Amino acid sequence: MATLTVKDLTFSYKHAPQALFNDLSFTLHPQTTYLFHSPSGSGKSTLFKLLCGLDLSEKGTLQSGQILIDETPLTQLGFKDRSQKISLLFQDPARRFALKTLTEQLTFIFENLATPPRLIPQKITKLLTELELIPIKDQPLNTLSGGQQQQAALACALALDSEIILLDEPFANVDFKSQQSLLKILIRLKQTTSKTLVIAEHDPSNYGDFFDETYQLVNGKIAPLALEFTPGPLAPLPHRVLQNGELSWHDLQLTRAKKELLKTSTFTLPKGQLGLLSGPNGAGKSSLFYALSRLISFSGTLLYKGRPATKVKRSKWPQVVGLMLQDAPEQFVCPLVKEELALAQKNSLHKDYWTTTKVTAASQALGLTELLDHSVYQLSGGQQKKLQLLSVLITSQPILLLDEPFANLDQASLATCLTLLTQSCQVLKTSILLISHQRSLLKEFCDYELVLTDKHLELVGDLVK
Repeated sequence: MATLTVKDLTFSYKHAPQALFNDLSFTLHPQTTYLFHSPSGSGKSTLFKLLCGLDLSEKGTLQSGQILIDETPLTQLGFKDRSQKISLLFQDPARRFALKTLTEQLTFIFENLATPPRLIPQKITKLLTELELIPIKDQPLNTLSGGQQQQAALACALALDSEIILLDEPFANVDFKSQQSLLKILIRLKQTTSKTLVIAEHDPSNYGDFFDETYQLVNGKIAPLALEFTPGPLAPLPHRVLQNGELSWHDLQLTRAKKELLKTSTFTLPKGQLGLLSGPNGAGKSSLFYALSRLISFSGTLLYKGRPATKVKRSKWPQVVGLMLQDAPEQFVCPLVKEELALAQKNSLHKDYWTTTKVTAASQALGLTELLDHSVYQLSGGQQKKLQLLSVLITSQPILLLDEPFANLDQASLATCLTLLTQSCQVLKTSILLISHQRSLLKEFCDYELVLTDKHLELVGDLVK
């Protein structure tokens, strides 16, 4: 049973005005479950990487302090010994896969742990059966949905069988049913093993009473935190009277990688209203967004202003439909935050609305003002999401498709983002459809909900009279 001790840890990012952590000290005890719950950018992901001994010298400087496991400095442990003691589920799992399929990735992990070759297949089958991931074990990892990739990454983290497991936003992009399946695995680990589980989570409402101790990071220090969360609404969101819109599709059918995702669908995105697209992981929600963005092929008719979309050159279609990708770094063009915002403002289709004053105020509200001279790749996951969302809003195409825009956001940031979304949606009469597995607060802001499941897309919820 491993005990992790942090002593007087001081770490600073390059060009940051002050240290991220300053003489940080704490101890993680065996057989205890911890929650770290703090605003975006407070340093949770950075701390987790340091605790695993990752080299962050390109991003910052570890000025002083020690990380000990059972009184042994982490730096003195080799890969095998270290992985037996501590492992990490990263916030961005898609960037951590080295091989094509989950089976290959797990085989690689077990081989590096010197597992006898004859035992590897049964270990993989046992783990994937427990996680209910057998159906995707041989699918190319880059074809999985964001939620499925998150589940695959958890399988890899659990395969290491470390005594201390750090989970950075394990429920991000994961549907409620899958969250509950993963939680059952974590509960079993808690009840039947001596493992220490440490979870960074912005929305712990679906964990119930899972955690033994809850903390927050405040000004580079750790402090106890009392939390009372109620689960977000799972019932379908009620819908208002839907307005006419400019983008519609008729008899749309969608197949990807030889898998039928959508049998046939007809719908018009309402103008000046905000909609939620929900459904289980792997149902095809992101693929539908790619189809509407004309990035992948589909069957049926896509219309804009009553005319076939094919009448608009494919190179001009991004001026009609703006797509916010699930992985924020894939969307960034410029190295610095201020340059990314300046580019969005330069290309804005509504410069009269997104004035410099408006952009400055929105940046301030999202906590981006003090980050303007930072590299976009130096930001936390939540900060990247806020920058990405603001850039997409500023560009302000008439149709906006937002794929998991609220991943890694704390509740205050979520409320701010939803306020900015609804304001611009109503003023500019934009048609906005978003995918989000984080449902808290959405009932107050969304006008309707579409559910994609079992190859059908339907409008759900009762009409608000």
